[in-house]
Amino acid sequence: MKKILKIIIAQLLTSFIFLVIIAIAGQVYTGLHPSYEILSSIPDRQLGWKLVPNALFTYTGAHWYEREYKTQIKINSLGFRDKERTIKKQKDLTRLVVIGDSSVAAFEVPFEKTPTQLLEKYLNEANSKQALQGKEYEVLNFGVGGFGLGQNLITNKIYVKQFSPEYVFLFIFEGDIWRTISPISAVTNKLPQEKRLHIRPVINVDENQLQSLLKILNFREFHEYLANLKIEKLKFKQFDSISEKEYLNFMEQQRSLITKNKIIKISKVLTEMKLSVLYPSNDFDKFVNMQKHTINTKFNGQRTRKREQKLFILELWSKLVSALNNLSRIFQPDIKMKDELELLLKIYGPTKPKDLGGQGLFSGSFDFPNFEKTVFTNLKVIQTMRDDVKSFGGNLVIVDATRHLIQKGRLPANLLSTILEKYCNVNGIGYVPLYQDLNKANLSGQKTRWSYDGHLNELGYRIFAESMYRWLQDNEPDRSLNN
Repeated sequence: MKKILKIIIAQLLTSFIFLVIIAIAGQVYTGLHPSYEILSSIPDRQLGWKLVPNALFTYTGAHWYEREYKTQIKINSLGFRDKERTIKKQKDLTRLVVIGDSSVAAFEVPFEKTPTQLLEKYLNEANSKQALQGKEYEVLNFGVGGFGLGQNLITNKIYVKQFSPEYVFLFIFEGDIWRTISPISAVTNKLPQEKRLHIRPVINVDENQLQSLLKILNFREFHEYLANLKIEKLKFKQFDSISEKEYLNFMEQQRSLITKNKIIKISKVLTEMKLSVLYPSNDFDKFVNMQKHTINTKFNGQRTRKREQKLFILELWSKLVSALNNLSRIFQPDIKMKDELELLLKIYGPTKPKDLGGQGLFSGSFDFPNFEKTVFTNLKVIQTMRDDVKSFGGNLVIVDATRHLIQKGRLPANLLSTILEKYCNVNGIGYVPLYQDLNKANLSGQKTRWSYDGHLNELGYRIFAESMYRWLQDNEPDRSLNN
């Protein structure tokens, strides 16, 4: 008995010493690899905010130490992560633009590995192989973190237009459509809910016309299902989940409602609709003053500061708990499905679930209005942007990542992606199904996103560039890119 006790004590002591060594080593590592908090944006009355022109800083993400990457970020004089570009185009220059949010700005990788720089490299290398002397490509980056499609539309009008690109690639993932209608700024989302500022310009269209579009295309069964789940949860504090197979079948059934004829009808109504931009000016001065105060009091007059160190042992414990939770979801798919349904309820669950026959079914939730109306509003933005791009002789191309960068439920992401593809096909807009290439890489065991940060990693951004390049190979009029 004493031997067994000694063995147990020895094992516990060994484990304790091992943990202490790991904790000390981890603390030393985090001390040598600090993270930096950056005030990379400035208030802008037209866009809400933009990147600080001519800024230069070290970016390590949002974690308290340098966990996954460390990059040097240089912002040009216009306020975008790109080279200085001349507005006047040289002879034989083909100019392209990629516009979007943080997935276009790509702070997580060195500048030469951003999707725009990689695409520029691929295009010019193809020219060298074709021995096309004098012909050159430029790919400009107009990505800003937290931007929605409305801000992309305004960016195109203010900045992109003057460069007269032949192609404008618009990156979209599901989060972008909600930013289009939400005035709350992504750069103040760390504040308590009641203190978040309304500084984002939002897109407004006529509610009656949106209602008429809802009669053409709606996902009533989806909303009814969530309403019944909500009632069941309110009554019994829980609900019965469905299987993965049932969920996939339901998803396909809802996708089948999105037909070409419906998209044609929707497009005609959208053409007659008027779009307006609402600038929530009440909080703008608050934003300006708040940032000045933060710089003077917390950042010592600068825009960068080193983040405070924390205990690495707590970080290690958090990683262990997270890994165990993920493991449990692999072996217990019912837990994963319940998480999915809880997410759908939280975001899309109707505020009036018992009003199945009235408008309560399509009321959406407090933070997320009706899904279909939100999609229609964004389609109007895309239609307007297509016309704007055409006005300066360019072509709009949608880069769709919605079925890969999923944050708000697989079913809505699939519906949005299907609508985008069919809408582009009907309306003469280019379409790049980026999600297909990213998901294919994942299925082959390759990681396309940073595990903690969630953004695309170097491989993900390379696939992003390659997808656009292949689209150009297939659609460039002179076919000079085919080698």
